Amino acid sequence: IAVTDALNNTTTLERKPDGEVLRINHPDGTSETFTYNELGQVLTHTDGKGQTTQLLRNGRGLPKWRQDAKGQTITYEYDKAIRLVALTNENDATYNFAYDDADRLIEE
Repeated sequence: IAVTDALNNTTTLERKPDGEVLRINHPDGTSETFTYNELGQVLTHTDGKGQTTQLLRNGRGLPKWRQDAKGQTITYEYDKAIRLVALTNENDATYNFAYDDADRLIEE
């Protein structure tokens, strides 16, 4: 697939037969690449500077942690209803979330 903008710059996408984007080639010569698990969920993304972000997923396919090229990690925790209940960012600050019976966020 190729997309050309109004300035005649073309971006191309290389896809797997199932539609997953493997590579994006940008007009400036840089490219991004992606890897996936067997469920088609992104596991790694490498940007145009060669910096890779990794995702570790839990048994339900939800992100368990995300690590950028600098080694900074964000972790995620979920309850049995698959709602995000805690997020710890790269600065070790933890944010907790609570929900009402209608699954609306009531506390952050």
